[in-house]
Amino acid sequence: MAASRRQTWKLGLLLMLRVTLSVGALFAAYYLIPTRTSGGISEVVWLVICLCAFAAIVGLQILAIVQAKFPILRAVEAMAVLVPLYLLIFARVYLWNSLQDPSAFTEPLDDTTALYFTVTVFATVGFGDIFAETNSMRLLVTLQMILNLVVLGLVIRLVTSAARRGVARRDEERQT
Repeated sequence: MAASRRQTWKLGLLLMLRVTLSVGALFAAYYLIPTRTSGGISEVVWLVICLCAFAAIVGLQILAIVQAKFPILRAVEAMAVLVPLYLLIFARVYLWNSLQDPSAFTEPLDDTTALYFTVTVFATVGFGDIFAETNSMRLLVTLQMILNLVVLGLVIRLVTSAARRGVARRDEERQT
């Protein structure tokens, strides 16, 4: 049974509300949680932990998409939250590194410039106003560029495949 026009609008608005709240919460956490200035686990370990958590979240999203009543909408919602999450992970790492070593970039980064730099690397536009100055930061930026390809290729592929499987599953259930 196809969704009515009213139900489609309702689902679309609910999707937009959930995405807005989720992304808003991610950005609030990014801007409001203070950045550590020293001590604790190294930023490399922190990045690995965050990327493993990101991979786990992608896996959970894939399962949720396949099981969803409306898999395509669920896939859109997942991508709308996963991309900002990925970007905020790298922005926080760049910010922490800039606070540890102000010469790591052409200028010291704050929350917004770290996010700006991360997005320009992700979008492959690299305006050139901010760039990595130290070899360790160049390696980290290179890692982000490689992982960008993974996020843009593999994650999008997984999400769209999950949406197709979810639609097929839903259609099979309707036929039985």
